Amino acid sequence: MPKKSKSPSAKSGESASGSLGKALDDIGFEPLGRRIIVGSSRRQARRDVPGWVAPVIEFISIALPRNQAGNWEHLHIGAYEIACELLIKLGCAIDNGTGAIPVAEPKLPEVIPRWDDVATVVVWVAAQSGYLGFRHFPGARSRPKSAGLARANIRAAHGCGPAYLVEEAFPAFQRLGLILGGCWTAVAETVLWRDDPEEWGMDFMNDRRFLRACEVAVTTVPHDVAEKIKQHAEIREEQIVEWLELAHRQPGISRNRDDALKSLRFWSGHILDGIFETYWRLADGWLSEAEAQRGLKLSFDTVAIGMRMAFAERYLPQYPHLWRPE
Repeated sequence: MPKKSKSPSAKSGESASGSLGKALDDIGFEPLGRRIIVGSSRRQARRDVPGWVAPVIEFISIALPRNQAGNWEHLHIGAYEIACELLIKLGCAIDNGTGAIPVAEPKLPEVIPRWDDVATVVVWVAAQSGYLGFRHFPGARSRPKSAGLARANIRAAHGCGPAYLVEEAFPAFQRLGLILGGCWTAVAETVLWRDDPEEWGMDFMNDRRFLRACEVAVTTVPHDVAEKIKQHAEIREEQIVEWLELAHRQPGISRNRDDALKSLRFWSGHILDGIFETYWRLADGWLSEAEAQRGLKLSFDTVAIGMRMAFAERYLPQYPHLWRPE
């Protein structure tokens, strides 16, 4: 999974400064407290830049691990990998294979990534880094021990349970519209579906909004997407033969047809998950090519995986490996 929430601990990170601080200054970011130092001269802020961009950049830059050279490291953790990609897409860094290197002169792109994807990345990174900790909500599947955990400072609201968020993360969450007045907002609910904290027991697959979105997905699937789905849904005989031939080349390892089917079915579902992660969103249904380019592919997005299963049960009932949990 891309992220795991854990109890927040006192954590400090260096505030964004230098070139990054100047870039935030240029888009009109006003710092709160000691969080960031920006230049004294302020250029005309771009009016087309959403207000959440600067605090999100600052939060991600603080929350991501850094190496001795000051570069951001993803450590092959899903939440950090997508966070590095976000910094790159926002013109603040370049990819170096193991994370992201801050650029000397950050420049925001003309096209800003989707709000819902960015908000999800912020939640994932906050949970992974220990800035965000979920607290038990009545009806959850289990009740984790709460001894030693900081008391919740975000109240349950709109289907979301209580949580604790450290001070440094509040500006990003607030500007994204996820919290207001110490409570989760209505728009936060479907963002938090994509994290699906076990402490809350969010049964989103039976929610009327999810069921309606499934109906729309089934009845409006674009032709090119339908072709991709059907191509990867079917397990063909030649795939089984090829899999067994490759497996038998490994000395001392015995594999049979059942092993081949199990592996191929797993990858079939995984590839379809990727299609939904790229081309579909709960609020908008199937995305145009331009909208898909604005999106961030969040691997192991629980809503995308849930929709793949619900969609496949109706659209591809002949392939139960895509919708029936094994």
